[in-house]
Amino acid sequence: MVGTGTEHAVDGSVKQYHDAVLRLHVPSPPSLADPLVSGSMEGSSDLGTISLLAYAGGDHYKYDDSGRAACSPGPSMLPASGSLRALGGVNSVCAHLKEQLMISYRLEHGRTVLPRMRVNQMQCSADGAALHAYAVLFNDTRPTERGYRRRRFLVGDEALVADGHWDESRRMLCLRACRVTLPAPASAPVVDCGIGMSFWLPAVWTMREKRAVAGMLWNSSQADTESMSIIDDQRSNANISDVKYSYNDTMLEEARKHHQKISNGKKMIGSDSFPDFNSSNGDAEFSFQALDIRGQAYPVTIGLRMVADNILADDDASSVDDMKEDLLNVSYVIRYSAPGDKIRVRPSNAAHYSNYSVEKRKILAEGIYDRKRGILCMVGCQERTGSTDCQTLVTVQFASLGSKVPEHGSGAISSLRDKTDRLFFAKINFTMHGMYSAQVANAISRMDMESVMLVASTTLSCVFTILQILHTKRNPEAAPATSVTMLAVLTMEFLAPLVLNSEALFASRRSQYHELHPTSRRIEMNEVMMRAPTLIAFVLQLRLLQLAWSGRRTSTMSEWTVLWICLPLYALGGIVAAVVHVINARASTIGMAGWRVTIWQDLVSYAGLILDGFLLPQVILNASLGASRARAISPWFYMGGTMLRLMPHAYDVVRAQIYKPSMRSSKLYASPHDDLFGAAWDMVIPCGVALLAFLLFLQQRLPGTESLPSQRSRSSGYQMVSNI
Repeated sequence: MVGTGTEHAVDGSVKQYHDAVLRLHVPSPPSLADPLVSGSMEGSSDLGTISLLAYAGGDHYKYDDSGRAACSPGPSMLPASGSLRALGGVNSVCAHLKEQLMISYRLEHGRTVLPRMRVNQMQCSADGAALHAYAVLFNDTRPTERGYRRRRFLVGDEALVADGHWDESRRMLCLRACRVTLPAPASAPVVDCGIGMSFWLPAVWTMREKRAVAGMLWNSSQADTESMSIIDDQRSNANISDVKYSYNDTMLEEARKHHQKISNGKKMIGSDSFPDFNSSNGDAEFSFQALDIRGQAYPVTIGLRMVADNILADDDASSVDDMKEDLLNVSYVIRYSAPGDKIRVRPSNAAHYSNYSVEKRKILAEGIYDRKRGILCMVGCQERTGSTDCQTLVTVQFASLGSKVPEHGSGAISSLRDKTDRLFFAKINFTMHGMYSAQVANAISRMDMESVMLVASTTLSCVFTILQILHTKRNPEAAPATSVTMLAVLTMEFLAPLVLNSEALFASRRSQYHELHPTSRRIEMNEVMMRAPTLIAFVLQLRLLQLAWSGRRTSTMSEWTVLWICLPLYALGGIVAAVVHVINARASTIGMAGWRVTIWQDLVSYAGLILDGFLLPQVILNASLGASRARAISPWFYMGGTMLRLMPHAYDVVRAQIYKPSMRSSKLYASPHDDLFGAAWDMVIPCGVALLAFLLFLQQRLPGTESLPSQRSRSSGYQMVSNI
């Protein structure tokens, strides 16, 4: 075909290409020998030549009836059949296979590093008895699925096309595959069709063999040829309800011996209760961390029941009886990253350890879980580059369900080998972080309650500000006697959260959530609703500040006195806060969640302390005015504001007794990001706030006196003029 094309250039202009030629080879019908739509688009020198490639497929695909695909020798154990048998007809089976098999696989042949294979397209025949597929091979060996599912057609370093059938008797997908050269030429893109390919769903898992999908590649044109394993090394969404797990008796016996040693020295406390691992709540999964080490542990089986995405597979009578035992057989996959010198593998021909480097490690372990004591004891195989060590001990002590400490428990990874063994490594002690499912539910309800308390507190602040505005309008002498510094401090209280969270008011935050999340709009609207009272309070504070400033008819000398006292005091406090932060930072290590409090966060908390003392500028101003002071502040305003500053500290005391603290702050009301909290601060700050309120009460009720030297000198000067 010949035609004309257009393109938008970088500068915005429109380029036109005349006499563009499109050449396509479209197989009719497509088959294993001719499966690709290929061609090119050619034009002027500006356009050049563009290669085109697509997998034809479609319902009109022609299967080769002359040579039926042969199945591989197959696995040593029969593949799973329950989930496929429950699907019914062949069409359902084919659709199920298509859903499960279109993922990325690792190819394995001995210890040789091979490309990854991604099954990109798979289509069933009209009757469901056959299917054809297109797979690509990438030299990138990283197990990532990022972007694959969004792209309908992939072009890798190499490609395979295949067709075949589902063998019901062997419960195996048998395919005949051909290698395709890329970029594919217009003629004869298929160069090698002597490849056999099979997939199956394993019926039995072991500690070393946990595959939702397994497969094999081999040379079908030669007898006694070596095969290549197709391994699903990523968590698949396959149905594993009919998969059974076979424990290693040697590993279990070794784990029981070590559990006996640990439990003999541990006293049981009657009030302690631990997770029973008997529900799909995720309590068996945990994260852990030590210095320079982070990792996660996922249960594979609990008793006789399989676990997938924190969901226990359907149970039968034997698995139910097994879950009633105090000691449960369990298997785990543990993944963590650590510096190379944390696990010291001595080279056999070297006296020094390997250089410092971060490595990813995996432990496949089996053992027992003591539900009465919360002890998890496992023995497993640790995989690292070039070696596998099956003499690795993992012990975990879970925190009790009623524990108020932020840690989820503690544990250790140690070697059972002799210290002289080259695979021996130093013991790694770690701390677990996280929350049990019941604690998560309590935390969510607490956050909902704190959201309401936060909105209520801001709303009350609006009410008290309105009452002060009315008081100022009714009493003309109130405006000149109101501290502008105090009102500026209160205005900043509402300005800061509006500036730091302005996107919640003026921009959509749905991009921060998954685009398919059903509650993303509700979350966004809740944020706007929580910020609305803050915006109203800010506007009211600005109005009050404007009234106080415009109402000044005399000199602002007294306000300057307030500034000369308050500003150095605030600056000195900030310097002290920064110095304390530096001292604490040097003496502490990074927290369990992998983060350290920054100096900015400490200064923000110190700003909350300034807000607690919001009455200080007014007290200083009243002392400066002496006998000329007026009842500038409404009791509703200063008593209500004092109450609003006291309530977070009172709530913090109650919260510490009821709720378990988490490693990362989830506090919305009485948050450490807004003020200084703790056992000491919750006593000192309320006393200071109450003292300032009491002093202001006395100043506005008792007759005025000249308290400051500057005020006495100004008063005597005025008296001398009057005597003349």
